[in-house]
Amino acid sequence: MMRRLALSALVACLAWVLPGCVLGELVGGMAESAHREGSTDIPAEYTGVAGHSFAAVASVDRATQARYPTLASEVIGRVNSRLAQSAGATGWVPPDQIIAYLNNNPSWPAWSRERLAEEFGVERLIIVELAEYRLNETGNQYLWDGVAAGTVTVHEADAYAPEFEVFSKEIRVSFPDQRGYGPEELPEAAVATELLRRFVDRVVWVFYDHEEANVIPY
Repeated sequence: MMRRLALSALVACLAWVLPGCVLGELVGGMAESAHREGSTDIPAEYTGVAGHSFAAVASVDRATQARYPTLASEVIGRVNSRLAQSAGATGWVPPDQIIAYLNNNPSWPAWSRERLAEEFGVERLIIVELAEYRLNETGNQYLWDGVAAGTVTVHEADAYAPEFEVFSKEIRVSFPDQRGYGPEELPEAAVATELLRRFVDRVVWVFYDHEEANVIPY
């Protein structure tokens, strides 16, 4: 609000001393700069976690799991923790308990969604499926080209048909934002950390109102 008031005041002052065409170009540039530096309130796309209990699980394909064995656990930990803090849920399952349970029951992806929700004793079951996760293109270990893509779906255990998803969204993020970076410019850990952060952001933002930068690379 203060930024908009300051901009309005400056425009009013400039209007006394500048020709209309010059003033228009200047104001347009200032508005564009303010837009780039500003942010927007984004409403939740699915609000059904608020006022209910939930658990979020994550799965990756076998090849990805073999290369990044902690990836699914990291997604589970971050998504559950963020939603517990911000989505207005009345109850949740601690991430370490979810991870331990899934590790002890590796056949869980084949279970019905209703059974899985019952096992955790929750009203909302969130499933994150990572269909693609890479830090560089196959066969090119010299340049980073990170991609994380998948879907987030929601099942309501108290619905008439818990097996059917009530919400689904595809998510895809990438990092770095420009080509040409390799291990000498960015260490692998930095690429993996930022890629995962971006993916988790896009997952959890589905479930609660949040503020997003107007110009965001992912």
